[in-house]
Amino acid sequence: MPILLVIALHPEARPVIERFRLKQDVSRALPVFRRDDVWLAVSGTGRVKSAIATTHLVSQVEKSAHTVLFNLGIAGHTQKAGEGPVEVGDRFLVSKITERGTGRAFYPDLLARTPLAESPVTTVERPLDRADADGVEPGLVDMEAAGFYQAAAAFLPPHRIGCVKVVADHLETRRLDKNKVGELIAGALDEFEETIAAYRSVSDGGGDVLTDTDARVIGNIRSRLRLTASRHRMLSDLVRTYKLHTGAALPDLSQFTRTTVKTKQEGDAHFERLRDILSVG
Repeated sequence: MPILLVIALHPEARPVIERFRLKQDVSRALPVFRRDDVWLAVSGTGRVKSAIATTHLVSQVEKSAHTVLFNLGIAGHTQKAGEGPVEVGDRFLVSKITERGTGRAFYPDLLARTPLAESPVTTVERPLDRADADGVEPGLVDMEAAGFYQAAAAFLPPHRIGCVKVVADHLETRRLDKNKVGELIAGALDEFEETIAAYRSVSDGGGDVLTDTDARVIGNIRSRLRLTASRHRMLSDLVRTYKLHTGAALPDLSQFTRTTVKTKQEGDAHFERLRDILSVG
């Protein structure tokens, strides 16, 4: 049951390598470390390098029903230092990934119960400072998550793909000390291991939490909002996550089953409202 990890930088990877006692596999084209079922690829900085490393790693490993794939690393945060609850060293499980260059958004399935708070992340092409942060969604800022997630989703279902980010700064323009980076990652590893275990406990099979009534509601909404196949899958996953996290029946969604949209823009607006209603955590 492989645990696959993609980490951008060696200072971020070093505490993980030590924790899991990984050894470098010199036969690989990229820096890959492994021991038993734990595999770690050091990708380098940026979404393209992260996507390449993710593809390389997943394609080399024999997968099982409990294979999980994580991107772990440091990130900036849009909150100004000392002006809110987020502090350097805080850890988050990513709930939404926005690729700043294209505006595309991705929503990982958060079916597992983890010890981590949740946050959106915006993936940028170059290091972002506060002066360049206009228009960025409040939350985390990194350079890898969008590339990692798009590559990972080609191989694994969304509920077995996770991004965990550790806040390293508040978009200050300064170079982080390698030792400090290692300390931040090391401080997150207990919760990270709990998160890995939680993801591995989510089954692909067994009884589905979706009832026949839920399926009819989802199908009706799909028709009414003219959802694409990917949006339909996303809606199903949102409903599952809501029911697993809350233990409750679905809220009243009749406003979406009684409307009919005429344009894609209308459908997108309704879907975002629907997503807000079903978001948990």
